[in-house]
Amino acid sequence: MTAAFLLIPVLDRNQYHIYILDRALINCIVASGLVALTGLAGQMSLGHAAFYGIGAYTSALLTARLGVPIWLGIVVAAVVCLAAGMLLGIPSFRVSGFYLSLVTIAFGNIVWMVIVNWQSLTGGPLGLLGIPTIRVSGKPIGKVGFFYLSAVVLALTFIISRRIAGSYLGRAMRAMRDDEVAATTMGINARALKLMVFSLSAMYGGVAGGLYAHLSTFLSPESFVFLESCNFVAMAVVGGLRHIFGGILGGIVVTLVPEFLRVKGWEIYYLMGSSLVILLLVIYLPSGLVPAIDNVFDRLFVRGSSSVARGSGASPTGTGPAKVTKGR
Repeated sequence: MTAAFLLIPVLDRNQYHIYILDRALINCIVASGLVALTGLAGQMSLGHAAFYGIGAYTSALLTARLGVPIWLGIVVAAVVCLAAGMLLGIPSFRVSGFYLSLVTIAFGNIVWMVIVNWQSLTGGPLGLLGIPTIRVSGKPIGKVGFFYLSAVVLALTFIISRRIAGSYLGRAMRAMRDDEVAATTMGINARALKLMVFSLSAMYGGVAGGLYAHLSTFLSPESFVFLESCNFVAMAVVGGLRHIFGGILGGIVVTLVPEFLRVKGWEIYYLMGSSLVILLLVIYLPSGLVPAIDNVFDRLFVRGSSSVARGSGASPTGTGPAKVTKGR
């Protein structure tokens, strides 16, 4: 499936389709950060559009106004968001759950108001123009090149998340998520873990924002509103909060579903239709798409191979004794 997805820009040369795929990969990076934050550590953020916006404007201003190389602009955007995530992670020492969500919403609103009102820096409601595109050897990489660049960045974030999830830190985070008091009693430093995972998640948002700035070459405040934070959460939930791959699958599905529903003559209803699809997915697949797909594969291949094994008289695992039937 991954190979087939990566071949789409080669087979489909429609620039709008490739642009949507670029956006999907960028969204996957943000959703992967939310999966790590919520699925591993049990912390909920509804303000990740703020980190997305900070990353986007940081890289855009550095490259457009100061002439900083784009790769350095994106790295600085990631570092700035890492620091902002550490600052916002501090309230999580005292509050959690619904109250932490309110803190992140307030942070998102503050960042959005700064973007709108600091017109001399951000362009305010008129937006920020003149953001350079990514170039290789002096030539723009185009949307196809951007697709593969984003895929590489997404793969790196996936590897980082997977390594953390499989390490002592990941197990400690899951213990903290299930019972923070018991985890602390066992010697786990819950504060340090919360700070680390919040910063990591914010850094993912900053990297995604930096990429988005150089894909669109224009930024406006409408891209960083509270609704965008809700979309990121929906991607993580639809994909599967407790699965590292959930952010990637959810990001692709939630980004592409509205485009599939833009049927000619019914364009005004596409947003309603995509919301209904997400609603049904959350109701009927509350654990997300990743475990549902795993179950389908298990039924198709594991049970199928078991039936073949029983039909041949061998044990299902191939290691145990075969069932012996009495002859006459």
